[in-house]
Amino acid sequence: MTRAIIVTVLLLLSGATGSLLVADAAFANELAPTSPGTVRRTVDSGLELVLSRPTFWNSACNARGVTVTVTQPPANGMVSVTEGLNTAPGNPKFGTAGRCGGMQIMGKQVVYRSRPGFHGTDVVVYEYISDRGERATATVIITVR
Repeated sequence: MTRAIIVTVLLLLSGATGSLLVADAAFANELAPTSPGTVRRTVDSGLELVLSRPTFWNSACNARGVTVTVTQPPANGMVSVTEGLNTAPGNPKFGTAGRCGGMQIMGKQVVYRSRPGFHGTDVVVYEYISDRGERATATVIITVR
């Protein structure tokens, strides 16, 4: 099953046992969709910008595996993908958090940083793949001030 992700809003991909792909809902109001799977974000030059916090979990609130692959790296910066604790939202846009809402669950953190002094537009494309083969692609157009 393939669906486009609207980056930090994170589409929830439902699979067996109620697994979810979630992200930091705090950024939801900052996103400006341009086309399915594409969002625009703004950041000051040289500062970090969290693009997404993908986390999959099972019905017991245990982390499931997720791989993030950058398929188009930014031309004027870098993207790092690290492990980190993410908060499962209580009311995800898709699916249900169940008793896992608000819990800290290990997942990934996708972070962009422009090269120092760069001002302009950069583009990042990346893909999420869960341990069960669920896939989603995200494109982020970043305005660097």
